[in-house]
Amino acid sequence: MSSINVYNNQNLPVAYEHQIRSYVRMLWYDQYLDGIGDHLSPDERHPQYIVLGKGEALYSAARVNWMAVNHIGKIFKVYCLGDVFTYPAFRHRGFGQQVMTFATDSIRADTTADVAILFTDPDLQSFYAQSGWEYIPELRSSIGDPDLPEDYSGAFAMMMFLSHTAKTLRDKFVTTPIFLPGYGW
Repeated sequence: MSSINVYNNQNLPVAYEHQIRSYVRMLWYDQYLDGIGDHLSPDERHPQYIVLGKGEALYSAARVNWMAVNHIGKIFKVYCLGDVFTYPAFRHRGFGQQVMTFATDSIRADTTADVAILFTDPDLQSFYAQSGWEYIPELRSSIGDPDLPEDYSGAFAMMMFLSHTAKTLRDKFVTTPIFLPGYGW
C-alpha cells in the first residue's frame, strides 16, 4: 500500500533522494546541471519533501521550502512549492493530486506563513487551482544569485496570500519586483 511521508534533508531516504534528483534533473535540468552531491535543497530553505511511494519505489513527490524574504520594506515568510511530479507509470491515479494537496495543506497550517508561490506550466493551472492556488500574471520576480539575478517575470506564477499583512499588501507585493534568492523556486 502506498503512503505519503514527509522528510527533510537529514532523514530523506537515499533511494527517494536519488529518484527525486533523477526526475528533476531530466525535467528541470538546470537545477542539478553541474553537481549532484549536495542536498536537493539547502538547509537554509527548510526543505520538506512530500513523498508518496511504496517501499523504496517513489510514485509522486513535491518539495516545500520557505525563506524569510525582504520585500517592499517588510520581511515575509515566503513558501515555495516546487518539483511536483509523478512518474509516468503512476499517473492518472490521483497520486499527484494527493501529494500537492498534502503539501498545500502543510503550508496553510503554518500560521506564520505570509505567502506561497509556485512556478508551473500554464496547462497545469487548473491542477493547482483545485487547492486554492491563484494565477498571478502581474508578478515581477527574479531568482538566483543576488549579484546576477535571472529575470523570472515571464514565468507562469501561482500564489496564495495567507497572512492578513500579505492580503492587505497584495497589489503592492505582486507589482513591485521581488527577488527570490537561490534556485528551485
